[in-house]
Amino acid sequence: MGPLCLAVLLAFSVHCGWLSLPEELRLAPTLESPSAVASAVVEGLRSGDLNRLRQLALTENEFHMLVWPKLPASRPERNVPWDYAWNDLATKSDANLRARLSGWQDRGYTVVTVAFSGGVTDYGAFRVHRDSVLTLRDGEGNVSNGRLLGSMIEQAGRFKVFSYVVD
Repeated sequence: MGPLCLAVLLAFSVHCGWLSLPEELRLAPTLESPSAVASAVVEGLRSGDLNRLRQLALTENEFHMLVWPKLPASRPERNVPWDYAWNDLATKSDANLRARLSGWQDRGYTVVTVAFSGGVTDYGAFRVHRDSVLTLRDGEGNVSNGRLLGSMIEQAGRFKVFSYVVD
């Protein structure tokens, strides 16, 4: 079996849960679907729980160990340190999260659907679903679309917030 076939088999085995990744390469905590992540974000906004909202998102260690090595910016010729990239992402994400939280006016929202207007990028060990668009229903039955978070990251069919950056 050639190296490419072996790599594909390994990635598929991890995706299907047949093999598990080392702990430092696993996202945690994760939720079962984009809708579950979106509902947890709405609940965190409703309760004003900044710490809970942060726990739903990618951590520094997850970025460093899992995400960064797969990004084009990590190539040596780019000369971008991982911690610079992380600090930039984390600062923007936290600023967007705080703005969203301070402006939140809960109307009894529930999540109807989640879509990704920016598509999906597959990095092998994980996938990034870009530009989340949430369809929400308020307590009176009115439906609207919102951008409460930026992207989600998926690993082995489980999801979490990649960042709260909304462009």
